[in-house]
Amino acid sequence: MSDLQLLSTWCEEIGVSIGGEEKRQIFLYLSELVDWNRRLNLVAKTSKEQILRKHFVDSLSLVPFVPDQRCLKLLDVGTGAGFPGLVLKIASPGILVSLLESSEKKCVFLRHVISLLELDGVDVLTGRAECWGSMDIHRENYDIVVCRAVAHLSVVSEYAFPFLKTGGFFMAQKGPAGLREFEEAKDAIGVLGGEFKEEKEFVLPGGGERRVILVFRKERATPPGYPRRNGVPAKKPLQNVPRGTFSKKPCVC
Repeated sequence: MSDLQLLSTWCEEIGVSIGGEEKRQIFLYLSELVDWNRRLNLVAKTSKEQILRKHFVDSLSLVPFVPDQRCLKLLDVGTGAGFPGLVLKIASPGILVSLLESSEKKCVFLRHVISLLELDGVDVLTGRAECWGSMDIHRENYDIVVCRAVAHLSVVSEYAFPFLKTGGFFMAQKGPAGLREFEEAKDAIGVLGGEFKEEKEFVLPGGGERRVILVFRKERATPPGYPRRNGVPAKKPLQNVPRGTFSKKPCVC
């Protein structure tokens, strides 16, 4: 079976439909990623087919949750080599996408792919979420924040919620431990202004890995003390904390 046939089959299995132009862009993106990965180690070194499945198809599983609305603003926190944010931009070209990544080498790759694919309405932010989330221009400025395989849910929630408008949605892509992480992060999510909306469990086609998508709605403004300073969310996660426990000053970068 060709790569194109595999992509079509896997997309069908996760309930996603994309057009011929979007598939062309995905395969051009994939080709560049495989080439650059030989030098820069952007993703785990594996076969082209496995990269297509584990990164591109996994990212496409979010498509049903992201309406293709012109000017809808989406932020991908810890995007790495562009997953899922850049793939979502390809699948839903009307949305405005910002890709946040702390690694400069990965940002160089992202800008190259964006230029190669001639994508409009997508930009790359280099740096840490703690800093960008404390800036007035980005704080509470996005309709959707997504995050895939970055850290424990209590940690990425502190990265994500400060960026969201009230009424916006945070979507976390997780593996088998996702539901356990949710139980551990419930109080933290409440502190940050979020409430659980829905979950989707599925098996990634072609390999059988379990995946969980967790969706949260921002119901209240995130307190000004969040995100905490660089590195603090990862070192001292907000797990099972009562509301009002923390009232520290935001990061100043």
